[in-house]
Amino acid sequence: MFGWLAARSTPLCSHAPQTLVSRRTRRMTAHALMRHLPDLGNVLYLHAASSAVITETLPPGLLVAQQAFAPLLDTRWLIATSVVTDDGPREWCECVDRFGRPRARLHLLPDTDYLAWDALMSSRGSLDNPPATWPGGQWLRTDNASVVNFHTRELAGLLVLDRGPTKALSPLGHRVAAHIANAESALLSG
Repeated sequence: MFGWLAARSTPLCSHAPQTLVSRRTRRMTAHALMRHLPDLGNVLYLHAASSAVITETLPPGLLVAQQAFAPLLDTRWLIATSVVTDDGPREWCECVDRFGRPRARLHLLPDTDYLAWDALMSSRGSLDNPPATWPGGQWLRTDNASVVNFHTRELAGLLVLDRGPTKALSPLGHRVAAHIANAESALLSG
């Protein structure tokens, strides 16, 4: 039975519709990103190694309270991706640096503020394409994912990005976060 199914499944699958992926690109400064992040509520945050952040041109007036947030300081573009998978709809934003490399990824969760998420990618800002060197969806491998509720505060004239108290995550939100972390081969930390 299985041999028959394996031999016959290829022609059957060729008639299945292709997965449609929607991408929107927005030029985004680190200052603007830090102003929007606290409004989102809980998001799943994955990041590239923070030691790889280019430190000679970090934006003035911004600090991060945790090294894991350092890749956000190198953001020049947001690329919002939407796709419907076998597990349901997925939406995330990739934070891309000036060289076109993805540095961090923010995943929409059922507990995220959807209006704030839409405002983050609203067309009021300039729509622009990342550099031609953008690897087109290549993702830097990460081994850590966490549900974060971003918080900003002023400290000696600097805007500091920190982790706020995580709002209670719904059972569905927890399952979605765990599933995405598993798909990314990342350990979901609390």
